[in-house]
Amino acid sequence: MTVSIRRSARLLARTADPTTLTTATAKATAVSATDATTGRVAKSKRIKSSKSKGKQSDTGDCLPVVVLQAEQGNGAANSRANAKPESTFQSLADPGAIDEAIRFLKDADPKLAHIIDRTTEKCAMGLPRESEGDTSSYISLCQSIIYQQLAGKAAEAILLRFLKRYGARRNPDVDHSQSSMSSSSDGLPTAPALSIKDFVFPSAEQVAGFDVDEMKAVGLGQRKAEYLKEVAINFRNGTLSEERLAMMSDVEVSQALVSIRGIGQWTADMFLMFHLKRPNVLPTLDLAVRKAMCQHFGVPFGKKTPTHDQMVRLGEIWEPYRSVATWYMWRSLNTVTQES
Repeated sequence: MTVSIRRSARLLARTADPTTLTTATAKATAVSATDATTGRVAKSKRIKSSKSKGKQSDTGDCLPVVVLQAEQGNGAANSRANAKPESTFQSLADPGAIDEAIRFLKDADPKLAHIIDRTTEKCAMGLPRESEGDTSSYISLCQSIIYQQLAGKAAEAILLRFLKRYGARRNPDVDHSQSSMSSSSDGLPTAPALSIKDFVFPSAEQVAGFDVDEMKAVGLGQRKAEYLKEVAINFRNGTLSEERLAMMSDVEVSQALVSIRGIGQWTADMFLMFHLKRPNVLPTLDLAVRKAMCQHFGVPFGKKTPTHDQMVRLGEIWEPYRSVATWYMWRSLNTVTQES
């Protein structure tokens, strides 16, 4: 290899100017020294001269060092040119993250800018959770399972029935026996109807011991009831850890979650977006997002379209804030989400 490199440098001297010669010789010497020190065999890239430049050298080695390094330099430049923008925020709950994401998206996608401007509701992706009990990964995953493959309002109703049966009241002294009307028949104000926020979700220890048939009575299917128990058992046994999930990358979180029975990619995406508040998640399995993106980009919607790859390509314009763009896609269809 060393002989080949030196021979190529001498070949270059016949046609190159003095500056090129000096550079090539210096690089050849440096590579030769490196090979001798490390004991590694360097791989040179052999190329054929174009017809316009005559026949290939009889040495069989056409400037391996100079050409390879030039190509590497061009490759690095191309990589930098094609590099996707990266978010400076690890969580959308960080101060200023939502404002930065909205500025970026409005500049990158003028059509999305119109949706953002006419949406009066504040983007829920960056809102802090209201109580300490609601911050657990366990509760977030259980609620995501309940929301699986259901319209938001239907899932919300099932979750409320589940909490009424199994959850604990946060303020048991408040009377919710009256309806949600603004006043009773005698003109006195009445307490609002119970909502999800009025309950504490049952612990992993409790859910792990629930009977599946009884859980089905609140509107859960057989599989969802089993999946809730599976998640609860994994948290109870320590297989899933709050700290580990928080430290993982998006890909690592997805891999860890989908290995648990009952948690698929959609649930992992919802967890990444609403619980960990990761900024660049695109839930390509979400029906409402698929419909909204088809409307937004003028793409036909069908049972098999758009595909995952098509959605990823369409969503490239939103990177690195696809989570926020997704939320506005939901709002464009008035879709009820977990935290809105």
